[in-house]
Amino acid sequence: MGVTASLGRWQLSRADEKLAQQAVLDARADQPELGHDDLQGLQYPLPADLMHRRVSLQGFWRPQYTVWLENRSHRGQAGYWVLTPLQLDADTAVLVQRGWAPRISQDRSVLPPVQTNLEVVDVDGVLAAEPARLLSLGNESGEAATTLESASGSSRIRHNLTLEQFRQDSGIPVLAFMIQTDDDDEGLRRDWPAVGSTADKNLGYAFQWFALCALLFVLTLWFQFIQPARHASRSS
Repeated sequence: MGVTASLGRWQLSRADEKLAQQAVLDARADQPELGHDDLQGLQYPLPADLMHRRVSLQGFWRPQYTVWLENRSHRGQAGYWVLTPLQLDADTAVLVQRGWAPRISQDRSVLPPVQTNLEVVDVDGVLAAEPARLLSLGNESGEAATTLESASGSSRIRHNLTLEQFRQDSGIPVLAFMIQTDDDDEGLRRDWPAVGSTADKNLGYAFQWFALCALLFVLTLWFQFIQPARHASRSS
């Protein structure tokens, strides 16, 4: 019983941590937006107080360098995260997590259509870290057999991607952070999961552990005390 109760309390503490972290991120999102000049010279990993700060940038997309991160599910559906560099000026570009697109074919060379405005665009979003790294059972070194500029179909797909890997594959010296875009269209879904959105899962696990603890308490009470007492009273 002690173990199950401890696990229940641990799940409650994890839920509290996630809700507190989400509150901090929400507060940062309310701070003034950062612009091009504010982002110069930043190094990866970003300082904690800059994560999820709002940014507003202007530039043009370079769709020939788009990367598709596979095995990224959205509400139980398999698909990709779409990442495209945004050229800010002649010497500066930033890699943007543009959103999620569903997998439309078992053929990996067939990628879902994504609308890309080739004119100068305004991009609003938040500063983000590199995408979470997924477990890989194979050798990822062969993924970049061709440069991104000349790649097509499945050769644009990556299982994982870091900023350094993108720089090597594309030849573009992108800034030391990524941007996660706001809601928009372009055929992509952008309801990015919030940190606090998984707190309900921890609360559910806590309920299960406490329910198991209560069940063990009732069973112990029955078999160790109530049932022996009843047998003793019958014997007498």
